[in-house]
Amino acid sequence: MARKLIRIGTKLSPHIIVAGIVDQESVNPVYLVWDQRDWCPKACKLFDTDSEAKHEASLLSSFSHPNIARCFGSEKPGLMLMEFLEGPTLSHYIGAQKNKWLSVGNAMRVAIYIGSALAHMHRSGYLHLDVKASNIMIVRSRPVLIDLGTAREINAGKPTSITGTDTYMSPEQCLRERLTTASDVFALGVLLFRMLTGEFPFVQKRGAKSFAQLRDQALSLRKIRPSVPLALEKLVYQCLARDAKQRPTLEVLLPALHIFITSGPAMWPDHG
Repeated sequence: MARKLIRIGTKLSPHIIVAGIVDQESVNPVYLVWDQRDWCPKACKLFDTDSEAKHEASLLSSFSHPNIARCFGSEKPGLMLMEFLEGPTLSHYIGAQKNKWLSVGNAMRVAIYIGSALAHMHRSGYLHLDVKASNIMIVRSRPVLIDLGTAREINAGKPTSITGTDTYMSPEQCLRERLTTASDVFALGVLLFRMLTGEFPFVQKRGAKSFAQLRDQALSLRKIRPSVPLALEKLVYQCLARDAKQRPTLEVLLPALHIFITSGPAMWPDHG
């Protein structure tokens, strides 16, 4: 059932007033709101129930990382309040580029920052499971991971349903098999492919009954963009390996990606 659209100026609670629309199309829409109690703007995600809002707020509040959106708690009726991130989604940012892709250096920077956010989640015992360009905000050049609606504990066992976004999901997600940190690495590989080419590595054929990543080989990255280093292409394909055990860990992947930043800020000092 479609949620009723909310107009600017609507009061969501006695002190929360809608000031703008961030994402009104999702199952859980997000609005820019003005908090009259704290006298500041915030982002507000709407849920069907108070328990859903409380659960995601509790999860998001358990993380403390500069590349994960901060949460300010939940309140009735079904509201979760977060920091308002001013900037485009990575999806819009990619689309605004001349060639519909990012420079190699900037693609590496985004992947490393988001990878570090995922590593923080993994150390805390959780998987994100919906890493995608529309779930990343670019805030003054700082990539920030948002939307933990699909996050689950690493040791939660096999999922009972398929959750995530088709074009980014790992094979084990598609098959509802055991999920591990490698599942997020696969999605990061898809994100890398998209940032470097403007395309998705697996093309879902119209009318197909199964996920393309289960039956097809990934597209040729360097055929789409020949200037990408061969070693980087191989690294992306390792992330996209059908066998989760063949994918690199984030601890191995992030330093390997950093090698391909050859201009602009190095991101961290040289300790050599």
